[in-house]
Amino acid sequence: MNKINFNKIVQTMGNIANNRYLTAVRNGMSVIIPVTIIGSIFIIMLNLPIDAWKDFITPYADKLTIPMDFTMNFMSVYVCIGVASSLCEVYKIDKVSTSVLAVLAFLIAAISPATIAEDVAKKAGLSVSGTFLPMGNFGAGGLFTAIIVSIFTVEVVRFCIKKNMVIKMPHGVPTSVVNSFAALIPGALVIVAVWIIKVGLNFDINSALQWVFSPIRYFAGDNVLSVIVPILLITIVWVFGIHGMIIATPILYPFWYDNLNANINAAATGQVVPHFMTEQFFQWFIWIGGAGATLSLAFLMAFFGKSEFSKKMGRFTLVPGIFNINEPLIFGVPIVMNPFFAIPFVLAPVVMGIITYLAMGVFHLVNYPIAIAPWTLPAPIGAMMATGLDWRAAVLAIINIIVAGIIYYPFFKAFDKNMIAKEQEA
Repeated sequence: MNKINFNKIVQTMGNIANNRYLTAVRNGMSVIIPVTIIGSIFIIMLNLPIDAWKDFITPYADKLTIPMDFTMNFMSVYVCIGVASSLCEVYKIDKVSTSVLAVLAFLIAAISPATIAEDVAKKAGLSVSGTFLPMGNFGAGGLFTAIIVSIFTVEVVRFCIKKNMVIKMPHGVPTSVVNSFAALIPGALVIVAVWIIKVGLNFDINSALQWVFSPIRYFAGDNVLSVIVPILLITIVWVFGIHGMIIATPILYPFWYDNLNANINAAATGQVVPHFMTEQFFQWFIWIGGAGATLSLAFLMAFFGKSEFSKKMGRFTLVPGIFNINEPLIFGVPIVMNPFFAIPFVLAPVVMGIITYLAMGVFHLVNYPIAIAPWTLPAPIGAMMATGLDWRAAVLAIINIIVAGIIYYPFFKAFDKNMIAKEQEA
């Protein structure tokens, strides 16, 4: 009976992780990784802790923030395209025309044009007046709307195609033209529906979605539960063989990126950076070597393993682990469904999270994250880049690696002893 229930739990988690909408959101969010990294480079340039450099760069600060405005502060537009394109691939429908419709629907749903009169513009010191688009919801503030509207748009297009509610063109017409005309009817339905909700009913879709998801914000805020709960969520499902970030991405990333966006804007304008709770908090101080902080385990296996299996597996997985790739270790040992490593796989990140919370959020020994560094960097280097080249971040990352190694060590020794016995028996 227990085995049946256990299998049902694993199957249920697998179904959740493989849900097409969650997969589309995860893939859509990954689209902004290169965009945000590029924007972060300019933020790091603005915040290099060198007085001579600061004096040199100050006259150009306004110009250097332009790439940030069109990367970090426009991420919802890019996510909208990414989510729509990913879901279109599942349904085998045209990505280009559907993604354009999704962006259009998002703009109507989340952006409210405003007008500045000429006399008001003069008083504010602005050189132009007229209609403008507030940028707030283009960034992380509009992520939930971008995700929901993208899914809605794709589903409407799919429904119209399935019910043959599309304009068909004769044979010989270029495919791009065929797809454009096929998008007319579903596009009209999407735009009219969003317009009726936003304008006709005077219903602020973006604010409503933020209110609906607001209870989750507590677990993405600057508190100790926001550290522990995501770690438990991600690592426990990983133990069952389910990629934890697939579940965490659509739930927590919008809040983490909202916090990071606030940090970047504060750093760019010389204000106090407000949040430590960002995705970079986890990436560089907890997921060192990948989920479960397995770089320490790879090191132990490579240099302290007595069994042939441990030594070979450690040497094979150590280099990928340095660059935060741990699937060979997770599925090669395996850690999944392995009673020897289930406890440290969960416990080590929790302890590392608490240490980082104390160092960063309580005692303020390390700068808060203000940039996104490429996730394949070694942890100490990535930690420095994410915190504006704060050398103390690298020290904290190294301390966490050592702490994880201490936690893994007794479980590793028991596993290694068991492997020695099996090898001798064989």
